[in-house]
Amino acid sequence: MGRWFSAGAAACVLVLSAVAAWAAPVVSVPRADYDFGTIFQGEKVRHAFTFSNAGNESLVVEKVSSSCGCTAALASAKTLAPGASGEIEATFDSTRFRGAISKTVYLYTNDPAQPVVQLHIKGTVQEELTIEPQQVSFGSVPPKRTVKSTVRLTNRGSREIRLDGLETTTPELTARFSAEVVPPGGKVAVELTLTPKPGQPRFSGYVLFKADGTIRHDLRIPVYADLGEQAAGL
Repeated sequence: MGRWFSAGAAACVLVLSAVAAWAAPVVSVPRADYDFGTIFQGEKVRHAFTFSNAGNESLVVEKVSSSCGCTAALASAKTLAPGASGEIEATFDSTRFRGAISKTVYLYTNDPAQPVVQLHIKGTVQEELTIEPQQVSFGSVPPKRTVKSTVRLTNRGSREIRLDGLETTTPELTARFSAEVVPPGGKVAVELTLTPKPGQPRFSGYVLFKADGTIRHDLRIPVYADLGEQAAGL
């Protein structure tokens, strides 16, 4: 009888060990990708990623991090019981980005099979006001010569854009708007005039202005010129 008891006890230990081996938290994310479509530069995108504990032990969120330009924070309890759900709030600030964008949020948990889960935010950032050309090079400017150029501002958005605060960083360079309001789909010219001082080997400066559309932008246009002949002629 003692042998039967010992064998039964051993079998129970094996069963309990097997159950313990299978007991673990399991992180489950129903939708790990979010496409925000097309937005204008400067707008912010907010999205809540949901996740749950599909295992049979408590799921612990150890850390949440994100790639550049995106912030993420846990918006629910740090520890989830089996079957419970949580959320991660992600925010993307498009101010410094344009074109096709892809950002990643990293969710770290105590899931032994999948300790790190990647969540993705993607879309396209479009400039509401485009500048063509984005910089002006006058090339080689002859001595005592005044040169002019024109930059076109185009409103790609659906509301009018107001322009103000036009200035330059040096008195040799002047600028003026052809109009101070850019209607949707419309264009406004920025007319530049450069009268460089003699004796300078080169010129560099900026045209600065503000554009008030969906958000308010501080914009600048770099301006360059080669004045080598003027300096050599002195």
